[in-house]
Amino acid sequence: MADYSRASIRRQVFFLVLACGLGTFLAALMLFWYSMHGLQEVLEAEGRGMEEVVADSVGNLAGKRTRAWLKNSVENEAAHMDWELYINGCDVQMLADSMTMMMKSLDKYGMRQLINTREVEDIASGTPYIHYSPQLAAEGVGEELAAEIGRAANFVDVLLPMGDSYLDYRTDIFVASRKGYFIGVDLIPGEPGTSIYPSMEDRKAFLESYDARQRPWYQLAQAEGKLAHTDVYLGEDGTLDLSFVAPYYDEDGFAGVVGIGGSIEDLQRQVSKASIGSTGISFCLDGNGQVVLSSVEEGVLAPRLHGTDLRNNPEPTLAEAARRMAAGESDVVKVLVDGKEYYLAFAPMKSVGWSFGNLVGQNEVMAPAQEVALLVHEKMKYFYEILGQTFAAGVGKALLLLLPLALAAFFTSGALADRLISPIRALTKGVQEIAEGNLDKKLEIHTGNEVEELASCFNEMTEDLKDHIQKLSQAAAKEERARTELEVAARIQAGLLPVPLKPEAQAGRFDLRAFMQPAKEVGGDLYDFYFLDEDLLAITVADVSDKGVPAALFMVMAKTLLKDQVLLWREEKDLAGAVAKANDALVQSNTAFMFVTTFIGILHLPTGKFTYVNAGHNPPLLCRRGKAEYLPKAKNPVLGVRDGMDFVADTLTMQPGDSLFLYTDGVTEAMDAERGFFGEQRLQETLSAKSVQGAGEQLEMVLEAVSSFVGEASQSDDITMMALAYGTTNEH
Repeated sequence: MADYSRASIRRQVFFLVLACGLGTFLAALMLFWYSMHGLQEVLEAEGRGMEEVVADSVGNLAGKRTRAWLKNSVENEAAHMDWELYINGCDVQMLADSMTMMMKSLDKYGMRQLINTREVEDIASGTPYIHYSPQLAAEGVGEELAAEIGRAANFVDVLLPMGDSYLDYRTDIFVASRKGYFIGVDLIPGEPGTSIYPSMEDRKAFLESYDARQRPWYQLAQAEGKLAHTDVYLGEDGTLDLSFVAPYYDEDGFAGVVGIGGSIEDLQRQVSKASIGSTGISFCLDGNGQVVLSSVEEGVLAPRLHGTDLRNNPEPTLAEAARRMAAGESDVVKVLVDGKEYYLAFAPMKSVGWSFGNLVGQNEVMAPAQEVALLVHEKMKYFYEILGQTFAAGVGKALLLLLPLALAAFFTSGALADRLISPIRALTKGVQEIAEGNLDKKLEIHTGNEVEELASCFNEMTEDLKDHIQKLSQAAAKEERARTELEVAARIQAGLLPVPLKPEAQAGRFDLRAFMQPAKEVGGDLYDFYFLDEDLLAITVADVSDKGVPAALFMVMAKTLLKDQVLLWREEKDLAGAVAKANDALVQSNTAFMFVTTFIGILHLPTGKFTYVNAGHNPPLLCRRGKAEYLPKAKNPVLGVRDGMDFVADTLTMQPGDSLFLYTDGVTEAMDAERGFFGEQRLQETLSAKSVQGAGEQLEMVLEAVSSFVGEASQSDDITMMALAYGTTNEH
């Protein structure tokens, strides 16, 4: 019995120890599995959060950069096309001025014979011709009218050189008289000798019915009384045309219309080339909300001669964008076109009152961000797979070791669990530290398996993030340096302005005050004043066709050239010649295609005689006996566009107590919050508010009126003012 008892206790102890060992091992195994499962869930949750943060950050950055790039691209393209149209307008205005000068001095020209459309079967491209309206052909040309036509035919010497600039385009350059005759040069691209008539039937219809006085462009120029442009219309040859026209005059007043008309095929090609990407659509919208040019032939943005107003489109995003485009705004917005989402960038074309727009599909814009997000997702998915495989492998090995390690489970389970968990815990801790912003943290994990590979991936990611942050810091430093350089440029520009005259220099003969406030750090406005001798005072106010540093540099050059020429000539009677010489020199150095409007005058202090040249600038106001009146509008072209131009000087006599107020368009075009203009009438009313005004008082009154009108709205353009009071001084 004793042996049996001893054997039984031994078995019980054996089984008890075995059961305790197995129970301890199983408990440790379950605890290990529970810990691994919880850690896996935590890591997966953190990974998904990081995945979302990276995707959102990349998407936002891509969106911002794309919007900025689209805005810059569309503004450049709009400016390029607008410049081409602006040059057309300048050419037409020059033709109108030249024709007016010829018509007022016809007796200085000899007789000249041109090809008559009714006397020849065909006319080749580039050949000047004359055409009589059906009415004039039926009534006959009298002796007096024949003499006028013979002398007016000399104008082809102006039309032909002008045509050399348009040889590559389908263009008509013409003069249409109110008396029924028409002088023209038609340019048809192609082989030399190409006929101006599409067919003989078209020639017959032209001879039977064409009267320029009945054409909309003629009636438009006659009604407007100034340079104007037509809407897109169907030309005589069946192409869509756009014409710039202007009236010309003779001794009896309105004499007819000159113009340049041509096919919009070249503009259509430019618009088509401007499309961006595979989904891009580019188009031009006129002031009536109609699409006139487009890179597509179907859909809501297809061009039509009599299209619909996009501002009334049932899609609200497109209608609102069309309204802003027609209003001359510039922006990048999201729109829905034909059921697809796009980014729309648009900018104004001021010469014709159009707006240029570029559409890029939203999916195409966001494609890089989506690719990055997908790459991050794939990387994290691979990480989850590696993590799951690692956990499964650990549990499987533990189960295989269950029997041989049963007796040692109690002593080895903790160490085994620590060995399996410690690399992952180190990885988790390191990831948390990186997420808190410590990008110098390096994960030192050397397990020789996928966890070590994952740690290496995280180390590479932190290096990439550090490089990205460093680049952002460098960009911020460059921006700060550019801002500092602009501040220095502003101080330099302020230093170039003339020093206010001392009271003893004015000596009771006049009172001169000036003020300039750029819209940016530096601007394109200018004022200047200086003595030619003790009795001659020269004043200048000018405005460059741009803002910022390029405009400021161009203005410095214009100021220097003007002053040098005036000081060189030094005579009132030579002022127009000095301006012409300065213009020629400015054109030779104008590689940026800018121009500058200028008002320059010389006051003879003993007599009050004021000689001035207005080169395309806003007309000043003459304040006399409590009433402010505008001087006649500019007769001369702007400076910097074309050399060899003639300039004409005007004169007026200032009485003691009179004053002149000069300004740039930043005053009259100052806008309030509702984008309304201060306007010329409000300026005139402000200066007429007091019967006696010193120069300083006038500047203060106008500046206060403009500030009150603008309110909280931001300044949209450079503001420059100058007041010259004759025969008085202002001590305040």
